Amino acid sequence: MSETETIELRRYPSRKLYNKNSSSYVRLPEVAEMVRKGANIRVEDTETGEDVTRQVLLQIIMDQEGQTTGAMLSADLMMDMIRLHQSKASEMMTGLFEQSVAFIRSQQEQLASQVTGAMSGMSGGMGPQPWNVFDPAAMQEMQREYQKRLASFWSGAIPGMPGAAPKKPEPAPTAANDADELKALRARLEELEKKAAKK
Repeated sequence: MSETETIELRRYPSRKLYNKNSSSYVRLPEVAEMVRKGANIRVEDTETGEDVTRQVLLQIIMDQEGQTTGAMLSADLMMDMIRLHQSKASEMMTGLFEQSVAFIRSQQEQLASQVTGAMSGMSGGMGPQPWNVFDPAAMQEMQREYQKRLASFWSGAIPGMPGAAPKKPEPAPTAANDADELKALRARLEELEKKAAKK
C-alpha cells in the first residue's frame, strides 16, 4: 500500500462502510489498520454526499480509547479539550497538537531507523554487537533524551514557557534618543521655572 494512497469509502444509513477501491464492505478495525499502514481515507455519506471522514475517525479513536489498555487520552485531557473546544485557544491547540504528533512520529521513525541499522550491522557481522539498543539503561537514556527534545519543541512553540529560549534583550537606546529625551526634560524644566517665577 502506497503511503499517499487515498481510499474512498462510502457510509450507508445503516453505518456500513463500502470501500470503493476494493469494491467490498469494511469494518472500522479494518479502516483503522489501513490508516496505520499509511493510507489516507475519505468517507462520503451516501444520503447527503457530505464528507464524514472526521466522524468515522473519531469513532475509531473512541473504540480504541474504550479498550482497557493502550488509551492515549486521559479524562483530564478530554475535559480540557471540551472546555477549550469553542474558545479562541482551540485553533492554537489544534496547531500545537498537530505539530507535537508530527514531532513524535519523526522521533519514532528515527528510533526505528536506529534499530534497523543496528540489526543490519549485527547481521553483517561487522562492528560491536548492538545489544545495548535493547538494554533497559539504554532505553531509559533514550526516553530521557526524547522527553528533553519534546520539552524543547514545546518551549519553542510557546514563547514564555519554562525552558523556552530567553528573549533577545532590546537594543540599548541610541545617543540620538538620549539627546531628544534630555532636550524634552530641559524644556519642561524651563516651563516649570517660568510658572514658579510668575507666582
